[in-house]
Amino acid sequence: MSVKLFSGICAAIGILIVFYLSWLPSPDFHESWYFPSVLAKWTNVHGRLRTGVPFVFLGLLTEFLPRPKGITPPSFRFFYLLLLTFAVTIAEVGQLFLSHRHFDLMDIVWGAAGGAAGIVLSMLWKRIFSIITAPKQ
Repeated sequence: MSVKLFSGICAAIGILIVFYLSWLPSPDFHESWYFPSVLAKWTNVHGRLRTGVPFVFLGLLTEFLPRPKGITPPSFRFFYLLLLTFAVTIAEVGQLFLSHRHFDLMDIVWGAAGGAAGIVLSMLWKRIFSIITAPKQ
């Protein structure tokens, strides 16, 4: 399996997990038996920040995802940031239909910021790795 395919599968699963967690009937993760209590406590204390964290990981994957045809290197990162922002927006809009959840524009901002942070970190990782592994002259 290629790295690009594996990264794409991980990104799709990650976005599905974000949708699932965003559309749980209650924002309190203590009610979910499968959620570790330490993590549930942290997410309940850091309400908005918890929205950005999964998008950092999704942003990290963008450097390994296939590049859309005709999009240059700086632009493909912006393209993936738009996709991540769209995903967090869909997750927030879905909360409009749940009685104990609510739409929060700042969650979209935190999700987009997390995606941007992940994209920048993956770009830096790639540059550092290419410098380290470059042949010595």
